[in-house]
Amino acid sequence: MIAVLLIIMIAVFSIITENPIKIIYIIYKGNILLLYSFLLITLSEIIKSFRLYYICNSSKKCKINFIEAMEIQFNGFFAGTITPGNFGGVPTIAGLISKYSQTPMGEAFGISSLQSFFDGIIPSVVSFVLSLYYLPKSIGITIFSFLTIIFWILVFNVNIKNFFMKLISKIGKDNIKQRIIYEIDRFQNLLRIAGNKKIIINSIAITIVAYIIQVFSISILLKNLDITYLNIFIALMFNYSMASFPTPAGEGGAEYGLALLLPLNVVILWRLTYVFSGLISGGFSYLTFKKLKKS
Repeated sequence: MIAVLLIIMIAVFSIITENPIKIIYIIYKGNILLLYSFLLITLSEIIKSFRLYYICNSSKKCKINFIEAMEIQFNGFFAGTITPGNFGGVPTIAGLISKYSQTPMGEAFGISSLQSFFDGIIPSVVSFVLSLYYLPKSIGITIFSFLTIIFWILVFNVNIKNFFMKLISKIGKDNIKQRIIYEIDRFQNLLRIAGNKKIIINSIAITIVAYIIQVFSISILLKNLDITYLNIFIALMFNYSMASFPTPAGEGGAEYGLALLLPLNVVILWRLTYVFSGLISGGFSYLTFKKLKKS
């Protein structure tokens, strides 16, 4: 999957620069700024780790410490980076929450889904509204952000849960059916904490702080280019709204979202840094694997 990701990324960069050799020159010009951007992206993931720690412990269904939350978050970052549409992040985080805190899998998926919810719904709502201003160039962003909003509405819809329960009750062995229904019920019950205004407001605030740090991770690559922080923030939201593009790390879609408002060289430098930040997070996966193997 890493090889596929890198091949697609190089192909996308080659298409938007129209000259593969130019990619090397752009990276060379980025020099030490790439390291600064990487550190800021890493910091934003640490902030998201705190959000995971906060949501998990606020749910009263699991207890993890902050170091475990960081380990889980970075594992999820890596899994999302190497899988199409970033879909690998949620089950990875859920599995590790369940393993570390002995939380039932249904509730662990609920916590993991809430973590993903804030990363998905904020950019999608912002992108859907603002993309209308940039039509027709932003039509892809409008469609993807709208579909993401619909997806999360369905996730929180109790009627959808009841439909799946009825469907599952008609197929399979009784013991398997009961286990699946039990976990779905726990998943839906956990999502009810989304009705807690304090948790929602604090989680949104933490998420916005993480996004602001990522805005600086982009702005540092702009050097003397006259682009406002507002436009950088909008570009970042467009990037996240296209994260569900069906390629590893949303390759191709994410660049499209960024390129509407940012220069191509900055798009290449930041996406390169972001993807490699996710891949380097694989170091946590290696350490986690060794730890779980010993246990």
